[in-house]
Amino acid sequence: MKIINLEAVKKIGEEYGWDDRLLEDTLANAIRMCYAEKGMHAEVDVNIKEGTIAARRRSGIADRGVWIDIDNPLMPSMKMFMSIMEQQQWGKGDAGRILEAEVAGIRDGGVIYRVSGQFVIVPENLLSVADFRKRPDLGEKQVIVLCSSKDKYNMKTATRRGKEFVGAVMECYYPNCISGLWMGASNSWAVIRMSKDHMEEWTSQEGANLRYLQRILGIRRITLIPESELETEQERKDEELMSFINSAWKNCEIGKMEAANVTINLPLDAPVDPRKLRTFTSMLKKVSPEREFEVV
Repeated sequence: MKIINLEAVKKIGEEYGWDDRLLEDTLANAIRMCYAEKGMHAEVDVNIKEGTIAARRRSGIADRGVWIDIDNPLMPSMKMFMSIMEQQQWGKGDAGRILEAEVAGIRDGGVIYRVSGQFVIVPENLLSVADFRKRPDLGEKQVIVLCSSKDKYNMKTATRRGKEFVGAVMECYYPNCISGLWMGASNSWAVIRMSKDHMEEWTSQEGANLRYLQRILGIRRITLIPESELETEQERKDEELMSFINSAWKNCEIGKMEAANVTINLPLDAPVDPRKLRTFTSMLKKVSPEREFEVV
């Protein structure tokens, strides 16, 4: 009899962002499949918190048979369990569903992925910045988010780019952690506002979690803004804007900070890259659209 490690199952669930109830249902389905392959009908209850698995099968006694407890139920291999997880993860293929998919090919500049026996394409214009510069290798596993549209070959499309993609993937790790999200530099720079507690989780261990997320998303830069806890709305806006400026361009100095106007002094000790200045100014307007900025 195969034995499946419930702690390993729970660890996999944490990586996928699944709760115990969903994992229990998935493992129960996998065990039922073990019996179905032998032509038997079984019912299964899994309780990860208690570390128990209860299984029953129908005997042929009486008109409709009776349920008999199984002392040593059949268990799926970890590979079979993961396969059932992938099938449940795909579901109906609804838009917004987040999936781990395997690179299966390249077509028309886009990348074709295989997931749960289905093929999905991320068109060239929806590739991440990293994938656009260098297409991923065949067999590489990546995170995608399904879209509602299909391409000209009737293949379902997905995305690895933009605000919705970044937000959906990030909140798989910490649900509802984002209170503001802005994308700039052709979707290669994400500026994200969150509570200080969530920010500490992402920046712990010298930012290892944040670097990992950046690699998963295929973007060049993530800037986090701590959500202000000051009393008035204007005070909160000012503090959050100052946090963004200090993180985005550390050598800048804020010359004036008013409700409608902000003056930022650029560093004098080094030449300013015009592209960096344009990107910085553009993001300022996204983060605080109600203000006029003068960058000198």
